[in-house]
Amino acid sequence: MRTLVFDESLDISPRIHGFLAAREAETTFVCSPYELRLAEASHGPADLRIINLTENLSAWEISRQLRDSINRGFTLVLVADGANPGLEHLSGLPGVECVQRPRTQADLETVVSQALARARSPLPAARPERHGGAGFSTEIIGQSPQLREVLARIEKVAAGDANACIVGESGTGKELIARAIHYNSARRDRPLITLDCTAVPEGLMESHLFGHLRGSFTGAVEHRDGVFSLAHTGTLFIDEISELSLPLQAKLLRVIQTREFVKVGGTKPIRTDIRLITASNKDLRKAVEQGTFRGDLYYRIAVVMVQTPPLRERREDIPALVDHFLTKFSASHRKRIRGITREALELLTLYHWPGNVRQLENCIEQAVVLCESDMIDVDVLPLADTAPKRPVDTGLVMRSGLSLREVEQRYILRTLQELGGNRTRAARILGISLRCLQYKLKAYAEGGADQDAQPSGDGEPRHLLGVRP
Repeated sequence: MRTLVFDESLDISPRIHGFLAAREAETTFVCSPYELRLAEASHGPADLRIINLTENLSAWEISRQLRDSINRGFTLVLVADGANPGLEHLSGLPGVECVQRPRTQADLETVVSQALARARSPLPAARPERHGGAGFSTEIIGQSPQLREVLARIEKVAAGDANACIVGESGTGKELIARAIHYNSARRDRPLITLDCTAVPEGLMESHLFGHLRGSFTGAVEHRDGVFSLAHTGTLFIDEISELSLPLQAKLLRVIQTREFVKVGGTKPIRTDIRLITASNKDLRKAVEQGTFRGDLYYRIAVVMVQTPPLRERREDIPALVDHFLTKFSASHRKRIRGITREALELLTLYHWPGNVRQLENCIEQAVVLCESDMIDVDVLPLADTAPKRPVDTGLVMRSGLSLREVEQRYILRTLQELGGNRTRAARILGISLRCLQYKLKAYAEGGADQDAQPSGDGEPRHLLGVRP
């Protein structure tokens, strides 16, 4: 049985980690709404979800993150006293039960045990689809040579137990790769714990890593395990590790070397057996040279490196990604989207995607929401006012003596010729609106330029000067 535990405050996870492990539940622990949705999207709906709903997070947000799979599996929501925005909506969904958060450990285990019994089914739990011989997530999509190289490297890395470091720009799928490594390794049935260093205040980072004892600092009202305890015998994924301070880097290095750690406020060493996977969107070697990252820690975590290519370097994967996101968001937003126009797909393919796959996903979701027909067109893409960062090579040589207006006319007409008369694409590349382009073409057709500026004998099709839409 696959179990997903969402615990933003890390209050419930330590208390039920051992309880679930003893019942042979394959459990994933997440502590942010983004991780919750990513876990469901990556590995399919869990058989049982346990949601610790705190006052900092509304029930509306939970239902939104689980909108693709809330009707599959069983969801147990633990709520505190008092109303929570959208709780009635969440509790009214099929397969969802909201109960008051138990105060004692015994009551908590009773509630979780009942949820396990209710979630059990004769059907096997969904597993990630296999891709190229490995159980990679269905979110890892594409057939480009760059992606195939990454997938081949994942297979090799997953076969061993060495520490791995994933580097690449934000939005390139580093966490998906970390999950693929874990679920294809010998630790696949053990916990996978994720810690995002950008989401934890620096003053609390040591507690999140190693845990703390009651009274060890102001606000420490009870004992708490850190991610090294939760990930014991499994995999610990530390995202954006370059954000760790130098003192914490030193402590992390010692844990990697000795396989022991000490809780905040404690003195007793605790043994840990984890596989460490780290990720960073920064060049760690440059960080070492600049003195912001320890060189000895770098060589400990980067036993094996995996480089994620940016989307602009694997443009041939964009059509497949667009098709995947269209199917996904058409279902989640209850839209009947048949496909995408050629012009819109060309615009997406030409765009430089600074936010990579994550930006593309957000772009398609927005387009699906705004689309009022059964086809996605350029007018609903959030990139409509952004010219692709790939200039058209017109091959046009300008002689001296031409006015700026004449130069502009020749460049516009040659750009249209290179694009086969496609005005929509030409407007995007020229950085002007389609209406502005049509206005200029109308002016050219009415003879607003002198004879010397008129393109003659150089192959410009005369129909480009027409005013048809």
